Amino acid sequence: MSLAALRKTKTSRVVGIDASTNSVAFCVMDNGVPVRYGKIELNGQDIYEKIYDAKNKVRAFKEELNADYIAVEGAILVRSPDAVIKLSYVYGVVIAELMEFGAKVVTVAPSSWQNYIGNKNMSKVEKDDFYSKNPGRKDSWYRTQLREARKQRTCDFINNKWGIVVSDYDVADSIAISYYAYEKLTDR
Repeated sequence: MSLAALRKTKTSRVVGIDASTNSVAFCVMDNGVPVRYGKIELNGQDIYEKIYDAKNKVRAFKEELNADYIAVEGAILVRSPDAVIKLSYVYGVVIAELMEFGAKVVTVAPSSWQNYIGNKNMSKVEKDDFYSKNPGRKDSWYRTQLREARKQRTCDFINNKWGIVVSDYDVADSIAISYYAYEKLTDR
């Protein structure tokens, strides 16, 4: 279900999920405030052991993650079809566990929540300035540094908005995803 297709409701709790094949970052947003957030590290020798681990770990405290909506980040550009499949496995098992209490699932586009918190892509002028201050680097270094700067801006937004200290980029993303979804779903 697309977030844009929903009418605003009297929603009070939203869980934001930012998953990878190695972890599941989450945030419970209750009445606009992050009340529980963190990261579940996934263990296993292969993706199947990791999704089984994700299932068991999410199941262990899913009552605490009970919410009206589960907001998951929409598909991003992934160069490897294998990575997309494995990521889908993790999202599938996490969503299935959390839906037990009747939560609806919404997809949030990365650009939507990033723009909402003021973390838009860097402009050409900003990028050119960054390149001129760091000449002679490889393209991969520039991409990594620009990505890190953007991730840090998300952490800074979270820390300043609620006076908390979040340094893990995945956890910060899950908080921002849940905040955006809460703001867009809730009729106040």
